[in-house]
Amino acid sequence: MSYRFPIAFALLLLLLTIGCQGSSQPTAYPTTGLITFEGEPMKGGGAISFIPIGPQTGKPAGGLVNEDGTFSMTTYRQGDGSVAGKFRVIIMQTTTSEPTMVASDDGGEPVMSSGPIETVNKSQRIPLIYADSAKSPITVEVTPQGNNQLTIDLTRKPT
Repeated sequence: MSYRFPIAFALLLLLLTIGCQGSSQPTAYPTTGLITFEGEPMKGGGAISFIPIGPQTGKPAGGLVNEDGTFSMTTYRQGDGSVAGKFRVIIMQTTTSEPTMVASDDGGEPVMSSGPIETVNKSQRIPLIYADSAKSPITVEVTPQGNNQLTIDLTRKPT
């Protein structure tokens, strides 16, 4: 008795099912850019998120902002971009770093050298409204065609 046909059929069905699962996701388009604050690259780095405006399918994109203000969006896989659509942009700036641990004078347990370390001057900190998912005034549009290389200009007094 031969089991080749049922096994081959089951394997083919499994491969078709696996292959079709990924195709139901909306396509992510490469999306990168630069965040500036008052005309200079945003200091400190941080995080960026795209919140869909209106009904939209697909997973929202997010990414890390590098210390030079550059970013690359991720939806499904690292750096793959964002699905097409209009988005409110949420930006969170990193302004401090964690304290370091140093050896204690008596040779015991390490101790903290200080509290959080300020890495971005107050004059270079972006207003908190840019981190508010309901009030951020920044919007972008990602398109399937063309270059999704974005420049996001932030100001001290958002409009």
